Amino acid sequence: MVKKEEIVKIAQKLMNSRETIRNIGIVAHIDHGKCVSGETRLQLSSGRITKASELFKEAALKGQKIVEDSEKTVFEVSEMLEAPSVDKKTGRIESKRISHAWKLKGGKVLEVALENGFKASTTPEHKFLAFDGVEFKEIEAQNLKEKMRLVCARKISTAAKMDIPGEFLSKLSREKFFARVGQEFGNNIMSKAKSTGLCEFCRKTGIREKPKSFYHGLWKRRVRLESLLLIAKELEIPAEKIYESIEKISLKDSVKISLPQSLESLYYLAGLMVGDGTGNKLVVGKEELGEKFKQICRKEFGFEPKERNYPGKTKELSTNKTLQKMLELLFDYPARKKSHNVRISQFLQQSPNFLVAEFLKGYFDTDGTVEKARSAISISSASRQMLSDLQLVLSRFSIVPIFNEKKQTIYISGSSAKNFVKNIGFGLERKQKLALELAAKSKESYLTDTIAIDGLKSLRENLKKSKASISHHYYKYENEVSSPTISTYNQLMLQLQKTSQISIADLSFIRIKSIQEKIAEEVFDFTVPETHNFLAEGMFIHNTTMTDNLIAAAGLISEELAGKQQFMDYYELEQERGITINAANISLVHNIEGKEYLVNIIDTPGHVDFGGEVIRAMRAVDGVIVVIDAVEGVMPQTETVIRQALRENVKPCLFINKVDRLVNELQVTEEQMQERFVKTITQVNKLVQKNAPEQFQEKWLVKVQDSSVTFGSAYNNWALNVDSMKKNNISFKDVYNYCKEKKQKELAQKSPLHTAVLEMVAKHSPSPVEAQKYRIPKIWSGETESEEGQSMLNCDPKGVVAMMINDVSVDPHAGDVATGRLYSGTVKKGVSVYLIGSKKQVTIQQVAIMMGPERVTVEEIPAGNIASIIGCRDVYSGETVSSKEIKEFEKFMSNTEPVMTVSVEPKSTKDLPKLIEVIRQITKEDPNVQASLNQETGEHLLSGMGELHLDVTRYRIEVDHKVPITVGVPIVVYRETITKESPTVEGKSPNKHNKFKLSATPLEPELLEKLSESKLHLKIRELKDKDVIEKLINMGLERSEAKKAWCVHHNNILIDASKGIQALFEVKELIIQAFQDAMDSGPLAKEKCSGVKIYLEDATLHEDAIHRGPAQVLPAVNRAIYAAMLLAEPILLEPKQILTINVPESFMGAASRELGSRRTQISEMRTEGDTTIIIAKAPVKELIGFSATIRSATEGRAIWTAEYCGFEKLPKDLQKSTIAEVRKRKGMEPEPKPASFFMD
Repeated sequence: MVKKEEIVKIAQKLMNSRETIRNIGIVAHIDHGKCVSGETRLQLSSGRITKASELFKEAALKGQKIVEDSEKTVFEVSEMLEAPSVDKKTGRIESKRISHAWKLKGGKVLEVALENGFKASTTPEHKFLAFDGVEFKEIEAQNLKEKMRLVCARKISTAAKMDIPGEFLSKLSREKFFARVGQEFGNNIMSKAKSTGLCEFCRKTGIREKPKSFYHGLWKRRVRLESLLLIAKELEIPAEKIYESIEKISLKDSVKISLPQSLESLYYLAGLMVGDGTGNKLVVGKEELGEKFKQICRKEFGFEPKERNYPGKTKELSTNKTLQKMLELLFDYPARKKSHNVRISQFLQQSPNFLVAEFLKGYFDTDGTVEKARSAISISSASRQMLSDLQLVLSRFSIVPIFNEKKQTIYISGSSAKNFVKNIGFGLERKQKLALELAAKSKESYLTDTIAIDGLKSLRENLKKSKASISHHYYKYENEVSSPTISTYNQLMLQLQKTSQISIADLSFIRIKSIQEKIAEEVFDFTVPETHNFLAEGMFIHNTTMTDNLIAAAGLISEELAGKQQFMDYYELEQERGITINAANISLVHNIEGKEYLVNIIDTPGHVDFGGEVIRAMRAVDGVIVVIDAVEGVMPQTETVIRQALRENVKPCLFINKVDRLVNELQVTEEQMQERFVKTITQVNKLVQKNAPEQFQEKWLVKVQDSSVTFGSAYNNWALNVDSMKKNNISFKDVYNYCKEKKQKELAQKSPLHTAVLEMVAKHSPSPVEAQKYRIPKIWSGETESEEGQSMLNCDPKGVVAMMINDVSVDPHAGDVATGRLYSGTVKKGVSVYLIGSKKQVTIQQVAIMMGPERVTVEEIPAGNIASIIGCRDVYSGETVSSKEIKEFEKFMSNTEPVMTVSVEPKSTKDLPKLIEVIRQITKEDPNVQASLNQETGEHLLSGMGELHLDVTRYRIEVDHKVPITVGVPIVVYRETITKESPTVEGKSPNKHNKFKLSATPLEPELLEKLSESKLHLKIRELKDKDVIEKLINMGLERSEAKKAWCVHHNNILIDASKGIQALFEVKELIIQAFQDAMDSGPLAKEKCSGVKIYLEDATLHEDAIHRGPAQVLPAVNRAIYAAMLLAEPILLEPKQILTINVPESFMGAASRELGSRRTQISEMRTEGDTTIIIAKAPVKELIGFSATIRSATEGRAIWTAEYCGFEKLPKDLQKSTIAEVRKRKGMEPEPKPASFFMD
């Protein structure tokens, strides 16, 4: 394997060859491998055990569908769902979130059975975790062999978060349970019902009983448990208080019993009944257990069980239907054929360990045995489900059981027996004494306490130690005569003087017993972004990395430089460490005819709610590969990406993906396939001609003839363009036949995707030296003839450092990590640089490049490359970094704006400082999230690009940063504007000594659009900001007005139209401040204003400065602006989004009806195969909750995305009600004040 250091040397050498550097972005689809069968059980961090198929259904019900095609369906998991996962760097089992759930087409699966009874079925290509004594390995199922050892869980920690009283009562309320409540509690409820009105009280709470029946029962303090919980919900009474208020509980026709105050006793009794119960009776096999049972019934449930003795039969203790039903609902206690149907219930699975231990203690007291001859503790059951569940649950107590299927028995021996006695134990004195004696004599089990040491041989040889020098028996282990126990392994590591960072205390290493082929119709996978493995059937199974880019999906990395295997080995090393490539930069080397190219790739996420990431990436690259689905064609999101790239002077290439779908799904002919290509290319070129810089409108057209168009299948790892077709002697007809005959593997061998795509990039994407000559004037408005201007134009590594940051992440150890494009100069460790926007000087602590997803520190990085600098505190996306004070780079060219706001607050007040810091980090990492503080309520407000964007932000706060929060109802952001010119309005200061005459007029639509795209937001100084004035003129503002413009604020302009006013300059800043305040909070509903031009026409000022201070000027100007706007027919603008919905044809009607109910304008509807694509425009307000309703209407089959498309006039019939609604929410009276209120 080539060392990472050698790869860094190659990259450093090529970084200095600017002509052969290619900086590109990729926008692509998601592809995936396959994983576990639907019957495979996963263990979750909550303690729950669930089948893969059931977990996927749960994700589908609550999550957001992001992909569906013939191969797969993928859901983003919306709620907090975590699974035990091995950190391959440390060996520790940690709780990690599951981000996505996948369902894929099935086929052949391999059932891997271990010697202790664990079994899991996966597809042949999927990987299991193994350990060789030194490091973790990932081995595909098809390469496993009998006797190999796989990594399993010995001890997993659960975070049982279940509200036990709440869940207890909720489960009982599903049956006809009645509760007798305490006098005081009952009177309080009765009082509430009376004061509200009995019928209204029943309606509000949702009680299903007739009001009179409910009241009569309440008078007797007897309430249906279901009704009691509905009342508690409405009155916000905690479940714990309800539990305490219940004196007795019963089924309708059964005995009243108390609720247990000791939950330990309840769980122990449940264990006894699951072991030796039948119906509502306990069969008393041991007198000591009978006494324990009677004591619990008396003390906790308030009744005396009846003894029943029958000739020739074991004594029974009879209880009642109420307790029996309680056990059924909580512990899945079977009503019939108990012995064959018992299992570990979900309620029990999600209970804390100390309660689960009590249940197991009761169960083992009845059915468990201490077998001296076997040196094992055992338990047998007629229920295979019970033993199978028990096998997984015991790992919570550091127990690795052995399941003998033939004997239907679980055995616990070796170190596990010691842990059983310590963590669970027996309640029966005699059994516990025998267990303690057994545990004291137990030695480590060969089956569950030994380990493979294949990796120790190379370690020993490197240390030049002989086998005998390590241990007398060491040769047996290395020659595979036997395996060392874990304690012996630890001693061997000491002998080898090896201090391992990997701890194996939580792990076991079990040998494979058998591997059998089976068939599964569907298979499932669950993405664990950080560590890429999860616990299934006791084994750790690797999952495929979730990436949104062509590279990882198609194997671009693993096949590159196959001769030297440098990048392949490095990539595999990174995968072993469990590092994801999501949203990361990666560097590849490609050799064309002896010339090496360094290709720096930035992955750009495709979802439009996160379009800001795409926009920021475009600033750092010179070329972009636009990936288009051959079936779907050019979608609105694709158009947005192309426009954004061209707006930044980034040259596009085209990759048409999923060509095999045209042949195999749509059954097109060879000619029809080519027609579709032509249609897609034509659509892309129309966008190029319309949006590219004038000098490139023809040069940048993508063409089949020059190989700037490549087509293929990322999933099947092949791609072709004219150059590769000539080289490999492949025709369109051949491509068609390869797909038709399902020979795509052969096609991938002849023309692998990485070769065709990287050759296209090398040939058609410009080098930084070439690109910066035309990109710098576009993205930097300084003087190009200046020292720094020339440095950037020439991509000079010896010139002034000029770098723009396009991404910031916060590393808990390193601090702020800023990544961006270095246009000139060389960044070095320890050098001071200026943060131009922040107006501060900082020292670069480290400089790094991205080798795959990992940061690799280097001494320096020259111009033309994408670099990471570490230690620059307070840096943000969009910041300009330089070695001297220079003009800032232009803001990111986007007209997107936050359209939705939610309030957030920590669930615990002690988390408030942490929440504030987390919000600070998130706004750095994602500039599309805006944070503010509501001064009146103290709530923190987060604004984002849509419901999904804000939901993901919430998820990041709660899951990634571990701060539980309460999130308010989403609030739509509106804008205020005017529709006609106002008359001149005079505003007077409170002291009546100062007068200001102003008027308002709407901005021209074309000027407003350009102003929005420009992101201009500043005060203008006529002499110093000549470049800004020229920009305004170029946008369409009259030269005379541009020269007199004082401020541009949120797409509004303040213009000084006055003449010869003495001392006006002294109050200029106050007038600008008043203008900004008015534009931030308009007269209709205190929403931001947009598209308003304010003229200062005249002013009369008091000669004494003390009488024209802020207290006089600010209200006078502010009130005059409000009056002018109110006389100019103000209206509200609402944000809108373009929807793209993919739905099966059979659900088209349901989707259309759902859209029709939301003020949606459908602009396009077309059918591709059996899928209908709907494109529509909808108001953001109408999209709140749309995800859940469209999923329900289409049975989860619709995939949709929403893209910001600006603000438009709110319909006239909704203006008044919406204004009133917004004002009421903000604590104002419903009607806005008239203009006369603000006029003096």
